[in-house]
Amino acid sequence: MFCLSLGDSLAVGVGQQMPNCRVEAEVGITSSRYVVEHRFPHYADRVVISLGVNDGVGTNTLENLARVRSAVSARSVIWLLPYGHTDVRNAIMAIAHRYGDRTIDTSPFVGSDKLHPSEAGYRTLAQLVSAPPVAMFRRFPWVR
Repeated sequence: MFCLSLGDSLAVGVGQQMPNCRVEAEVGITSSRYVVEHRFPHYADRVVISLGVNDGVGTNTLENLARVRSAVSARSVIWLLPYGHTDVRNAIMAIAHRYGDRTIDTSPFVGSDKLHPSEAGYRTLAQLVSAPPVAMFRRFPWVR
């Protein structure tokens, strides 16, 4: 299975735990910068996306996320929901709902900075991303 991990530091961390996953992510990147600096379209069996948490006021996060998602073709797309950041979470959930994508809430795995998971948290997220969707829904309430 060919996998892509796209976006920001959460995508970097999860992608690093998945040896079969190409990482096209950068720590601290905004969704605006991502759509300008990264090549599209993206094709893979599974795509993990984490973007928007680094966006500031005035950024059209929803539009940028929609632009990224419209350029992805995959059997399975999984969005990572950051801890807190209600506006970003709502934007991600809106795009995921529009495309029928899955989401994974990273909140149960955050470390002391209240954003990034611990190393063990990244490992668990990578396992969740790699699991078949049916198994995930039954076992984990933070997966949709």
